[in-house]
Amino acid sequence: MTSSFNAHAFPEAERRGVYAAMYRRRDIRHFRPDPIPAETLANLLDAAHHAGSVGFMQPWNFIVIQDTAIKQRVKSLFERERLAAAQFFDEPRRSQYLSLKLEGILEAPVNVCVTCDPTRAGPAVLGRNSIPETDIYSTCCAVQNLWLAARAEGVGMGWVSILKVAHLREILGLPSHVIPVAYLCLGYVEEFPDGPVLEKVGWRKRMPLAELVFFDRWGQRATSACAELKTAIQQKEKGSSGMKRILETISAIPPLDEAAMTAARARQDTLTKPPHSLGRLEELSIQLAGITGQPRPRVERKAVIAMAGDHGVIAEGVSAYPAEVTPQMVLNFVRGGAAINVLARQAGARVVVVDVGVAADLDPQPGLELRKVARGTQNMALGPAMTYEQTVRAIEVGIEIVEAEIAKGLDLVATGDMGIGNTTPSAAIVAAITGRSVAQVTGRGTGVDDAGLVRKVAVIERALALNRPDPRDPFDVLMKVGGLEIAGLVGVILGAAAHRVPVVVDGFISGAAALVAAGLAPQAKPFLIAGHQSVEIGHRVMLEHLGLRPLLDLDLRLGEGTGAALAFHLIEAAARILDEMATFGEAGVSDRQ
Repeated sequence: MTSSFNAHAFPEAERRGVYAAMYRRRDIRHFRPDPIPAETLANLLDAAHHAGSVGFMQPWNFIVIQDTAIKQRVKSLFERERLAAAQFFDEPRRSQYLSLKLEGILEAPVNVCVTCDPTRAGPAVLGRNSIPETDIYSTCCAVQNLWLAARAEGVGMGWVSILKVAHLREILGLPSHVIPVAYLCLGYVEEFPDGPVLEKVGWRKRMPLAELVFFDRWGQRATSACAELKTAIQQKEKGSSGMKRILETISAIPPLDEAAMTAARARQDTLTKPPHSLGRLEELSIQLAGITGQPRPRVERKAVIAMAGDHGVIAEGVSAYPAEVTPQMVLNFVRGGAAINVLARQAGARVVVVDVGVAADLDPQPGLELRKVARGTQNMALGPAMTYEQTVRAIEVGIEIVEAEIAKGLDLVATGDMGIGNTTPSAAIVAAITGRSVAQVTGRGTGVDDAGLVRKVAVIERALALNRPDPRDPFDVLMKVGGLEIAGLVGVILGAAAHRVPVVVDGFISGAAALVAAGLAPQAKPFLIAGHQSVEIGHRVMLEHLGLRPLLDLDLRLGEGTGAALAFHLIEAAARILDEMATFGEAGVSDRQ
């Protein structure tokens, strides 16, 4: 769509907000008891009242129900109808139906019944003569508005439809001509499910959009005039399936195993040493136990996953090195000649090199994963660095790569990177997410001079002002000012956490990925271990924001995964101390008095 046709579109952040409410809306059944503030509830009802209606008839009313006695009567009505409805299903469907929680009538602090008054605009309503039911259809628009506004406000809403209309009309004192269209439960929630509950439990799956769109007449699935739209629908569904993979991975991330941590802590207290005398090593061993679920974790199979990608912003003169260095260094990685190769060999770790966004075409060869999503990002100083689909796909690549390595055997993974110019998007990410000024988080990267640093700061400030990434939406930040290799590392972090594999975060670029990953999935944060403190000034800000303490501080700023590889030794030592060191009883040594 050209800009002239798009002049009346909402700003990007607002557009994404509208779609986010639609895609993240859920039918909620579990609620917190916290009251909904009157102002918030008024906002929701006002949004519903601004729904479209045929002939502007506005046939709706909203009955706000907070009386426990009334809610109890509605709950009893629901239970009778739920049992009656079960008879329409054969086993095992009937048992599955009865096991589902299909309402939150008493839990929700507020119930709302949305009604339709067919007489509201008189006997003749503009546009309703041919289709009299448009009064009910219009009321459904009000219900949808209410639902989307509730999701935007962080309020859960559930539609209870298993109610006999005649009995509900009696309970609520409705006139005989007024139709109860929707009985809704509203309240705050512990969390919004990442997908429809009925889909997650296997009741039904979302149908592909392509199966539901006909062209010109019923049943006609394609015409030459609609070929472009059909292709766009197919591409959209590919993007949605990718996001589904990401959401499934996030939902699979478990909490730390408290039982394993308790057992590890108890064993530490019996080892032949004064309590806590091994300091951070003891803390690290207990964290490893919680991550892996093993009271005596072992760290033997290690890998550094190095994601590589180029950056369009290099055209702004933000790096001391030209873009062609990226593919050259990727080949150096593959041949084993880079610093990360040396340090990984010393640590007994394999290096996995992934082309997720190198601007040059690399030939297939052993040790190189060719997963190119795009030939580098766009120049973020001129517009978004990546498209939605590219961002989704790059994260998905990271998930796929780490899962493949886990299948080979993996106890510990480190994040590595290669991409000339990648400290620029990393600084943009940390500034956007933490709220720090660009100058506070931007360093010299590959070694730009004073003039280059000033230019780099100005470019990042311009990119942030132009793209306006939403700090509350880490995906939006990543898409607008991130990089393909950073997105790939986000996937590595999420995928590893979902499989209880500890993640050693390297330096500035890896830290940017960790910020995004932790924003998308806060439950992934305990799976992160900060390998070192980089010289890059924004790295300290990243670690503080994540609440991570680095294991090493060696004035490193190379990236590649080098600091993380050096930290492998300490992490393995922590695991070995817990597993191999003798207890006082085993060694025959007297414990302290």
